[in-house]
Amino acid sequence: MTFTLRGRIETRLFLLLTVGVVWTAIVTPFLPSPSMGSGGAGMVPMQMNRVMVSLPVAYNALPFDYRMTFETLGLMAVLGIVWELVYHFAQQYRWNKDWPPLFTLVAVIPEGIALWYVIHLTHVENGSWALASAGTAMFAIHILSTWVLIWVAMLGPMKVVSLRWRFEGGQLW
Repeated sequence: MTFTLRGRIETRLFLLLTVGVVWTAIVTPFLPSPSMGSGGAGMVPMQMNRVMVSLPVAYNALPFDYRMTFETLGLMAVLGIVWELVYHFAQQYRWNKDWPPLFTLVAVIPEGIALWYVIHLTHVENGSWALASAGTAMFAIHILSTWVLIWVAMLGPMKVVSLRWRFEGGQLW
């Protein structure tokens, strides 16, 4: 069955709130941190229990990285609703009023570009707008890996989690 607009929005939000949140929590410590700068991680002296130790900068940057990735995920959800409205309009010109799964996978390109500008406009990422900035690698790896996992979950496990999901236009509630 062809998904309804409401079904696509519900599915997108459900997968972002489940798969997206869990994946973001797992992957964030392993992403290249924009706080590390171009000179590598470096070491920062810290006092722990009266002993001076040197910790990598990435250790200090982890709360910032989590804030950045989760705010990006939230903006991805909000923008996703707008994108679904655009896709719904565009689908009216297709004979079967639906997208092939490959279109859904490739949609990360325009959505990612728009999201890149929005995270800079909202100051989630305060770095340079250039694609060579320190936050680009973190953003690209996070968004691409999250998108692929959500796409795979939609094509497979989603059909098991909600048996009637496919037959009700993608609506969950």
